[in-house]
Amino acid sequence: MTIYTDTKRNTPLAMVVDDDRALRKIMTSALKRSGLDVIEADNGTRGVEQFNAERPDIVLMDVVMPGMDGFEACRQIRQSPEGKYVQILMVTGVEDIEAAEKAFEAGANDFVAKPFNLTMMGQRVQYMLRAGQAFRELHISRSRLAKTQELARIGNWQVDLKTGQFHCSKEACQLLGLDQGARNLTIDHFLGPIVPEDKNQATEDIETALREKKSTTIEYRIHFPGGLQTHILNKSETIFDEQNQPVLMIGIVQDVTQLKKAEEEIRFLAFYDGLTGLANRSLFMDRLDRAIADSTRKKKHFALLFLDLDHFKRINDTLGHYIGVLLLKKVAQSISSSIRITDSVARMKDPSGQNDPFIARLGGDEFIVLITDLETSGYAALIARRLLKAAPCVHRLEGIDVSINTSIGISVFPEDGTQADTLLKNADPAMYHAKNMGRNTYQYFKNSMNKAALERFSMDRDLKKALIKKEFVLYYQPQLRLSDEKIVGAEALIRWNHPRKGMVPPDHFIPIAEESGIILDINQWVFHTACQQATAWVEKNLPPISVAINLSGYKLASQNIIQTIEDALQSINFATKNIEVEITENILMRDTKATTSVLDKIKNLGLKIALDDFGTGYSSLSYLTSFPFDTIKIDRSFVKGCVSNEKNIVIIKAIIAMGHSLGKKIVAEGIETREQYHFMKQYGCDEAQGYYFSPPVPEEEFAVLLCKGHF
Repeated sequence: MTIYTDTKRNTPLAMVVDDDRALRKIMTSALKRSGLDVIEADNGTRGVEQFNAERPDIVLMDVVMPGMDGFEACRQIRQSPEGKYVQILMVTGVEDIEAAEKAFEAGANDFVAKPFNLTMMGQRVQYMLRAGQAFRELHISRSRLAKTQELARIGNWQVDLKTGQFHCSKEACQLLGLDQGARNLTIDHFLGPIVPEDKNQATEDIETALREKKSTTIEYRIHFPGGLQTHILNKSETIFDEQNQPVLMIGIVQDVTQLKKAEEEIRFLAFYDGLTGLANRSLFMDRLDRAIADSTRKKKHFALLFLDLDHFKRINDTLGHYIGVLLLKKVAQSISSSIRITDSVARMKDPSGQNDPFIARLGGDEFIVLITDLETSGYAALIARRLLKAAPCVHRLEGIDVSINTSIGISVFPEDGTQADTLLKNADPAMYHAKNMGRNTYQYFKNSMNKAALERFSMDRDLKKALIKKEFVLYYQPQLRLSDEKIVGAEALIRWNHPRKGMVPPDHFIPIAEESGIILDINQWVFHTACQQATAWVEKNLPPISVAINLSGYKLASQNIIQTIEDALQSINFATKNIEVEITENILMRDTKATTSVLDKIKNLGLKIALDDFGTGYSSLSYLTSFPFDTIKIDRSFVKGCVSNEKNIVIIKAIIAMGHSLGKKIVAEGIETREQYHFMKQYGCDEAQGYYFSPPVPEEEFAVLLCKGHF
């Protein structure tokens, strides 16, 4: 794309204004290598004179100079007739916010601090030239449109304010897609082609103008058969008679579709990277500031993942700049695809889409990803691993196979900073630390986070072998009927007998199993094992009980859990009515329609369903009537304070009364004291479990308890 202002020259002209002769020559040389003609000035006064004489397309202006400084020179250039749209880049030896603000107030387009990368300087100048040309073209387009409307009155309409009679010219009919031969066109016909999203507001504005006899300027879109859509500018004025009475409203309509496209192009240049289509630094910083404000208010974590391609310069130098550009585009696509896959497993999903992962290219081979609403800081490691896995794929570029890895630095809000600059600054050394660790890896800014991520990775690796090595076991916690303390059920709870770490509780490994997808196999194993154990107790003639099976609800609708249950039921000698599937309340907040379908199918197989951890979610009451539960389990957090905490007492009474009125069985979890036991019994709770009676125990110990029958 050829960029120029003066029609007599075909090469962009840059002017370097700096009192440092050596630096001036260096910058001139760099700009010439980028394909620009260059003129020089050694102070601000000469810079203004040179600008008025030569009208360069871009000015690189030093800030501190004898006599007139760069700020004043910038202001004077902007005030000249030719200086309105020229691009001005301020160059300073001090990088601070005050200097940047002063530069922009003076009229600068951008600001850079010394020392700077001369190669990147050439790229920045080319970008600024493109932006400047777009602004100039927009200015010319607007001037041309204004003059055309003034001289030609393209597309006119009028309304007689006394009779209400409407007239529309044939040019306006053509613009609006109306039948030019139709008679008796009305204002309703005139407004008819407006798209539904704009119609109400446009109609209201025009009717208000007619009613109040006022001028109006509105924009709206109209739709043509075949799908074509155009933008229309509609301007109107009121004509008054000799007695100053309004008699006529006249208006024009103008197709401003191209103007809108130009505005969109300018917006794209301002906020998006022209190479990859990703957000640029400016837009990213705006989004980062919003994430900080939102996460501070919600007390949530978010992470910055700073990606730098390993050995990209070598590829660029060896295979050429064109291949490097193609590779950057492919990597941007790969990052975007990997983030979409990761989003559903690592974050608290926002149905509005406003908190989706945000990706930007900061420049060169540096990319950055903003992941908001993380459940914990450690989830950033999962996302980093997905990105590392996706990046090395071989890209076929112009007949050449090119493969590249990436190193990732991670900073986490608020642990690694609460300001945008701090978070970015801390992600950068973390990335270089990843390179020092051997490249193609990731590192957190804090060593403690690196250790936690390594521990998480180690557990993920061991989990993949645990089923094969038969390291999982089920423990069983007795469930007692409070009226007579008789054991009437058992809750099956998984444990991991790790070869080095010993017995690992489920809350330590289930979230990791869900991330990796191993949870689907674990759910199958839990259900089959619990059913087989229940059958074994029956065959030993032990007292009959029900068995409650805890299943992870992760992606419940896509687990094929119904097939798992059907397969298990075929191999057991145990009544299905005595099998209860426990679902936690937070699962019901995801994909309600699909979850309801799965629960209905479970009920149709003859099993019971329990709502576990009741009272800890956000819409608990609605769940009681929306889902087919048989049992409500009061969460242990309420039980713990049921004797001393008045609020807990009120909540527990309400849950029991409400549940019984709906025909549900009520089970209290976490009974630890005699006082809690008597409280629950007094207010009509049906069953209970907890350490006051027995902790979860292996199946042999549970069989002994079952033989005793009660406590």
